[in-house]
Amino acid sequence: MPPTEHKAWLQTFQELLHYYVPELPPSPALVFGSLAVFCAGLFLVFRSGKSERMVVSCFGFILGGWIGWQASDLVGTPGPISAAVLGLVLTIIAYRTYRVWLAGGSVVVLFFAATTFQLGRGDLSRYLPAVDAARGKTEGAKVLELPTSEEQQRNQLNQAAVQLEKFKEKVISELKALGPIGWLLPLAAAVVGGILAFWALRIFTIIWLGLLGAGLAVTSAMTLICAQWPNARDSIFNEPRIGIGLIAGLWIAGLLLQAKEARLPKRVIKPEGGKPAAQTA
Repeated sequence: MPPTEHKAWLQTFQELLHYYVPELPPSPALVFGSLAVFCAGLFLVFRSGKSERMVVSCFGFILGGWIGWQASDLVGTPGPISAAVLGLVLTIIAYRTYRVWLAGGSVVVLFFAATTFQLGRGDLSRYLPAVDAARGKTEGAKVLELPTSEEQQRNQLNQAAVQLEKFKEKVISELKALGPIGWLLPLAAAVVGGILAFWALRIFTIIWLGLLGAGLAVTSAMTLICAQWPNARDSIFNEPRIGIGLIAGLWIAGLLLQAKEARLPKRVIKPEGGKPAAQTA
């Protein structure tokens, strides 16, 4: 990509961040949720290689809980009961078949990465709303009274939902416009993911789980910073390469640490009059 096109792409990406990522109030749910996601991301970065079964089991519980909650209206049972039952069932299934889940995750990750690459090619301004739609009906409107702090928080949450819905509509329209040729790369990536899962499942799983964890950790940390210190929001959005660099650095550090632990040999200590006892270094 030429420097001029790269600069234009970066500037448009900054505009997308400013438009689609609303300001969120530092509520207790946001603070504790961001901290939980941050800790989970660090765990995936540095310990995913030794906790694959546990990671898949936790994902199965979360997925089952979400499906159970959504299906509670159809079944006619309370949401918490449906979520707990189906979450427990999927946890047991995931625990017994975790390698199948990891192989499927490998295919999905490469397919998603290739699809994102296809959607991000070219001019990103097509994802921005039209000027008239952005201004909307606000021109000529008069503010009668200032909203309260509770109304401001509610408006911000409603704005986040509206912006997310608009972005989903843009993405769906772009996916429909890819055509058969545009889907060749995602399908080829899915095939490569299946091959890697067959030949090197554990190694490839550590790679994409670490990358996922690094993205979750950095994104949650930036979300918490923007909520606690709103003035830092513009600085973070104006330099998205810093966030990408932090994700890459954390990911590489996790890979190096896990590779180092995997290479450490075991020392054999021979007690007097007994069998050799293995002790990890």
